[in-house]
Amino acid sequence: MRTYSFIIMGLFFNLFSFAQPKGKPIVIPEEKFSVFALSSEGKPVTVLLNSALKEFKHKKTYGWTCSLVISFKDMTEDGVPTNEEYNYVIDYVEKLDKDIKGRTSDPNALLLARIIWNGTCEVIWQIKDPEPVHQYLGDIIRSNSYPRELDYRIEYDKKWKKISFYQKLAKKALK
Repeated sequence: MRTYSFIIMGLFFNLFSFAQPKGKPIVIPEEKFSVFALSSEGKPVTVLLNSALKEFKHKKTYGWTCSLVISFKDMTEDGVPTNEEYNYVIDYVEKLDKDIKGRTSDPNALLLARIIWNGTCEVIWQIKDPEPVHQYLGDIIRSNSYPRELDYRIEYDKKWKKISFYQKLAKKALK
């Protein structure tokens, strides 16, 4: 009986094309990073920016912005993390990045930027489906399984207006 219901469900999804969107597959550009050294409020800011997204055409598909902020513990007076602290947090952020993106052939998220400023590291992704990301990050917070204080927010932004500063920065980088 169980096998029979899965077969019927499979036929239903294939008949009505719920499983796959129609049209050409979205080509995800290979990540290409540019580094910017800026300052804000008299403190250094380092921006690692995925400049490959500057002309990305499928903004509506990746219409959700996820911003995660993680705090550093060991810092210098100007809010810059020590090398050891930086490496520790970035290793954790890279694990999060891999998990949030999911499949490499059809990622749920695109890494836009990492910003280090005033004792924090902010990571910004553009995501397709916010629900698994919200569930994943919420589970981490609920289980207290994070190495440093962190918080996140996910907002709908189909035209990427909230991250326009980074888009402009990317265009400058590639001129």
